[in-house]
Amino acid sequence: MTKEEEIRMINKKLDFYVMEASDEEFDTEEVRKLVKRLDELDPIPLPWKSDEEALKDFWDYCEERQREERIIAEMIKQKMGARF
Repeated sequence: MTKEEEIRMINKKLDFYVMEASDEEFDTEEVRKLVKRLDELDPIPLPWKSDEEALKDFWDYCEERQREERIIAEMIKQKMGARF
């Protein structure tokens, strides 16, 4: 079996588990094995070179969301103040 054929077979099995399998048919351990094998055959590259880079990006994202929330809160406060 070629690599591409094995990938197709794994994807077909995973599709069955996700889309069709009943609770009784679902086999968590089998799904884990299939996902692990798929990752070995066709790994998805991570967008970060290191854990430190990923953590920095996460904290930068959090900081930006907090900044946006402060801006929105200030806008709401100004609008509410203008009504009274």
